[in-house]
Amino acid sequence: MLLPAAAQAVVVDSLQVTQDGDRYRVAMKVQLDASADAAYAVFADYQNLPRINAAVKQAQILPETTSPEVSRLYTQLRMCFSFFCKTLDQVQDMRRMPETPGGRLSAKVISERSDLLYGQADWRLSDGKTATQSLLEFNAELEPKFWIPPLIGPWIMQRKLRQEAIQTSEGIERLAHESVAHAAP
Repeated sequence: MLLPAAAQAVVVDSLQVTQDGDRYRVAMKVQLDASADAAYAVFADYQNLPRINAAVKQAQILPETTSPEVSRLYTQLRMCFSFFCKTLDQVQDMRRMPETPGGRLSAKVISERSDLLYGQADWRLSDGKTATQSLLEFNAELEPKFWIPPLIGPWIMQRKLRQEAIQTSEGIERLAHESVAHAAP
């Protein structure tokens, strides 16, 4: 009874984390066991972010949001890198681009209001191999403002970015399943 009713079916097709100087790049393709429309609906609702990934402690649309497509979003994340934990504040402009099926989200970090010198991320949810599956493509480039020790830091940062990318994928899938279950009569 303590085990989940169904195992998550996230399948990582590819996941690369690379470093160039102080910048990190993530490129990931993941198969989700949820339709593209359901996964996009869950992920495009920014209030779901803390439920998608436990590292997100707060997600709030800021009042300076000026259009339905672009929201200025504040997020607070609690990240632990081995024995070192840090709270990260981010302000980013999030753009929604619905498609049929699924959609795209794009984030651009406002560096002067964030713990990142640079940040750009793109997500695309599209049809998967079947009607009840979707493909999540994620690409990001990040440059933190905080110091990362040169010898052990890059390895820890790469490992953490991989872990967070997979956890986010699993969270989207889980919430998409929950939303479909709640919508069923």
